[in-house]
Amino acid sequence: TVLHASVGKVDERMGWWPWGEEEKKMKATSRVACYDSRDEYFFCLDEHGEESSKCKQLEKKYKQSCMQAWVKYFNVQRERLKAQGKPWTSPNMEGQHASLNPERP
Repeated sequence: TVLHASVGKVDERMGWWPWGEEEKKMKATSRVACYDSRDEYFFCLDEHGEESSKCKQLEKKYKQSCMQAWVKYFNVQRERLKAQGKPWTSPNMEGQHASLNPERP
């Protein structure tokens, strides 16, 4: 139970941590699966274009593999890279497309 001073309400769902049950259940194997599905989807978009039907299944897998908050965060990272004229590169040291020296967007 957490008391939010700004609104004066108790939030039974949040508990001690600032994130919910979804994040607490994330294990290393599912985290790597999330990274891999994200990278496959973003590489597909880079290769085939934003509206490509070829990427729809990968998008579905990405959204199912990753927590909703992570999807939002990763999408922002990708948009930032696109605005800089850079292709997607995995910013993680885990997974199929791991980078030993990841460059953070």
